[in-house]
Amino acid sequence: MINALNGVITEAGENHIVIDVSGVEYFLETSSKCSAFFAPSIAKGSVKVLTVFQVREDAMTLYGFKDKAERECFIQLLKVPGIAGKGALKILSSISVNDFIRALDNRDLSTLSRIPGIGSKTAQKLVLQLRDTLVYDDEEAQGESTGGPQTVKDFDDVIESFVGMGFDKKLVVKTLEKVLAKNKDELRKLDRQQSENFIFPLLLRSLT
Repeated sequence: MINALNGVITEAGENHIVIDVSGVEYFLETSSKCSAFFAPSIAKGSVKVLTVFQVREDAMTLYGFKDKAERECFIQLLKVPGIAGKGALKILSSISVNDFIRALDNRDLSTLSRIPGIGSKTAQKLVLQLRDTLVYDDEEAQGESTGGPQTVKDFDDVIESFVGMGFDKKLVVKTLEKVLAKNKDELRKLDRQQSENFIFPLLLRSLT
């Protein structure tokens, strides 16, 4: 799998970007939100674009994403029957990842049905399949970081480690939020690696 490309953005269209990596230009299909995110970076130095490389019998497609949340949402959307790559990008172009996840959590079929190409039946299918899979990242609930890493987003690797151990991702995130809030003063004194080493055993004890 091609995890990411590091290079210079040379073009940004409505639903694509082109990135030059050491003289080789790659065409990436994207959501409109992603292409708009990278448009200001055209010819302004190296950027990192997260990717998903999809190989089918009739085509090979490279998709680009502005962050992990957008890519994870795309990957999960592909698992929903009837939603292919272009359909997933259309959804991501029409609604932010957080608003989409909020709609799933609230079973807000009205909001989901307003997304172009998503009818009531598909909206119900999305809720049934993705509601307990995607996690909403509430920045305000996490608070601002004034020292070392203190938000859930800073501990993506720790979260993935626990998911790999078989823990439910939503439960891990909610438990991590509580652990971070309880230990925020101590975390201000630590760097990223020290913070991960400090949080891991606390989180493990809280989950078991």
